Amino acid sequence: MDELLYLTKTYMRLFNRVAAGKLTLPKRKKRKKAPSEESIREQIKAFMDSDGDPQLHDHMRVLLFRYAARRQDELLEYPAEALLEHFAEQELEEFDLERTGNVTAADVLHFHRGMDRLLLIQSLTKIYRERYVGEKTQEEIEKLLPVNPIDAYPDARCLKRHFILHVGATNTGKTYQSLQRLKEARHGVYLSPLRLLALEVQERFLMENIMCSMTTGEEEDIVPGATVMSCTVEKLHIDEVFDVAVIDECQMINDRDRGYAWTRAILGIMCPEVHLCMAPEAKDIIIRMIEECQDTYEVHQHVRDTELQFQPGIFNVERDLQKGDALIVFSKRKVLALASYLQGIGVKVSVIYGALPYQSRKEQVRMFVEGTTEVVVATDAIGMGMNLPIKRIVIMETTKYDGVDFRDLEATEVKQIGGRAGRKGMYDIGYVASAEEPEMVERLLNMRIPSIPVIHLGVPDEIIRIEQRLDDILLTWNALPVSGIYERRDVSREVELFRMLYERLPALANEDYYACITIPFAETPEVTRQWMIYCVSYFTEGEDSLLFPVRNPKNLDDYETYYKILDLYYQFCTRFDVPFEQELLAETKSEVADEICKILVDNLKKYGKKCKRCGASLVWNHPYNLCDSCHAMPPELRGIGGGYANKMRRRRQG
Repeated sequence: MDELLYLTKTYMRLFNRVAAGKLTLPKRKKRKKAPSEESIREQIKAFMDSDGDPQLHDHMRVLLFRYAARRQDELLEYPAEALLEHFAEQELEEFDLERTGNVTAADVLHFHRGMDRLLLIQSLTKIYRERYVGEKTQEEIEKLLPVNPIDAYPDARCLKRHFILHVGATNTGKTYQSLQRLKEARHGVYLSPLRLLALEVQERFLMENIMCSMTTGEEEDIVPGATVMSCTVEKLHIDEVFDVAVIDECQMINDRDRGYAWTRAILGIMCPEVHLCMAPEAKDIIIRMIEECQDTYEVHQHVRDTELQFQPGIFNVERDLQKGDALIVFSKRKVLALASYLQGIGVKVSVIYGALPYQSRKEQVRMFVEGTTEVVVATDAIGMGMNLPIKRIVIMETTKYDGVDFRDLEATEVKQIGGRAGRKGMYDIGYVASAEEPEMVERLLNMRIPSIPVIHLGVPDEIIRIEQRLDDILLTWNALPVSGIYERRDVSREVELFRMLYERLPALANEDYYACITIPFAETPEVTRQWMIYCVSYFTEGEDSLLFPVRNPKNLDDYETYYKILDLYYQFCTRFDVPFEQELLAETKSEVADEICKILVDNLKKYGKKCKRCGASLVWNHPYNLCDSCHAMPPELRGIGGGYANKMRRRRQG
């Protein structure tokens, strides 16, 4: 049957039933004054003259079925069937923009008994999006997925796997001992939480004449004749068979965003000997995973070779700073402000933070290791796997921004960071101090961390091919219940990126959408814009439209953004097998990293904290963006230009 005819007849039947009093509408929560007959006639005429205003269309639903159907002889100047046909026509126009595959209006309204009655209060499109799609997608997902997540990896279930659990706090030699065994592998893999560690392991192995390749989200280095692959955990080839594997920092299996990658690796890796390095809180839940897989395991407990002591009292940076200290703050801005302040009082400083390119970070580490610099100022990026000769960790602040709000530090963070103090063969004791709330920091450092309660599951590849919109698939999968120790990972990032991309490219296959939105990149506004440009260019103009990114950076932020765009360019080209100039990319990234290092060595003072009104230097952790003098000004004088403020500054200096 023709869809317009079908929907018109459906509306006519509902209209007549309301008119005959055989069907009543639900009462409205807030009683509103009924519109006058004249108003209803005017609005119906405006609707018949319109060609599809969505707001007017939704309003007409109320007028037609709540008022006109019950008093049609008095209110309708048009035949009811003509009016409802016009209404159905606009419903179908909106529905056409949303439907996927061969779904018809009849499919939606026959999906459940009584669905057509919803048309009295909801549009066909809304019923389709909120009810039909969700339930249909859930049915399809449940057909594809096994009840138990371990059954998603049948090849791994056929292997006899033995796990060696290396359990201990930070800096207890877990990874070191695991890597000794990996060196003997004929075909081994090291799975890292960070690109930095993957590169560090590759370099260490190559220095010992063990051929080791490396692949991360940002780059790939395939060494001929390699016996070991060092990679970030997301890059594991799940269908490849290894003889020895090392999976590092397994407590991250509980991470809200990335934990799924550890779950996938532990459940799915095809390897008879797997070494898992973890903090103590991960032991119980990982043993449970291994037992469910019916694999065998043994536990090796690791303890620190160097003692770790907390120094009571409040640390004063001017009075207490010593060579070998690492000062920890929780944002790039504060790292630069504190490092600039220290440089201003004659201290030679290395800086480390998450946005720093690997080559730049490596150079900063080298300067500290070789004694060119005396102290390190870093974010908590230092806490995972970076082996530095740090005598004392000083936690300079006890709150951090977690992407949503400022919150107090957690015990896991204090332990992870503080554990970097002390290095075997160099310091017999490692120290931890705090510039704020030392009693709280000491308590967190010594606190026993409870066992991890749940682990995260990633989005299975199979469901991406379901014939529904990708955001519906992801959100439906995310909302499905899951039993036992598992929890579905957060998909809000992918949903947001998909909807942005769908507005520009509404006709791609789900596999192409998913390939785009799962490219890892730094989601700053400029890099996200560049990602969108690449997506639109590639799918509308082809691979020749992906031009090598060229920028003219002026400052540190510009250089770091350019480096992130170069990473994105590499990611996009490799994801879609687009040829690119590998040598030019490597040279450009190296040049950008060198420029960043020059800024951090020669121009760090520019990044000290200054009064935004008069430009006077402020202490790195000054709580306001104004100096005390400018803050004390009458409000009416704060915005009158620089003359008054400069006069005040000269008066203070004189």
